[in-house]
Amino acid sequence: MTTTETETSPPASGERDEAAPSMSPRRRLAISAFIVLTLVAMLAGTAPKSALRDGLVDLAGPFMLATGLEQGWSVFAPSPPRTTNHVTARVDRADGTVGVYPLDGGDGITEYWDYRWRKYGEQLWKKKTAERERVAFAGWIADEDRADGHQPVRVTLVRAAYVNPPPGGAAADQGTWREIPFFTTPVGRR
Repeated sequence: MTTTETETSPPASGERDEAAPSMSPRRRLAISAFIVLTLVAMLAGTAPKSALRDGLVDLAGPFMLATGLEQGWSVFAPSPPRTTNHVTARVDRADGTVGVYPLDGGDGITEYWDYRWRKYGEQLWKKKTAERERVAFAGWIADEDRADGHQPVRVTLVRAAYVNPPPGGAAADQGTWREIPFFTTPVGRR
């Protein structure tokens, strides 16, 4: 019996296996660049504040934003917020009653899409330059109150603040909510 050359045998050391898919040099370069940029972005996102980190963020910043690798952890460390805040709009009406419109977000799964309202409320009281936003929001609240059949005469934006106990402390949760008005505007009739 003789062996034919059509039998499968491993390719010789200098031959190329035609069955294996080949990758073009451009594709290899693109994949390598993606991997390197991802590693640089990860390093930039986790490095401590320094000139090196600033340079890495300048280099990989747009890539980090596009891929979601840019994250800010300052809300958790090194010092988390000392207060919990909620914004509420109070509407004084022509008949002497008061309407209350809280900017509370939901709990559970709805918290993910209601969170933007909490952040909006935070910007209303935190930003010193948010006068235009406060006026627009108060006008929207007045329109909502009118749609409910009332006659609003004044809108007051109030921040309810609660001081959080220190982390890891055994302090009892005995704080009280303080209400701090931060914007008031009269409302005309429409």
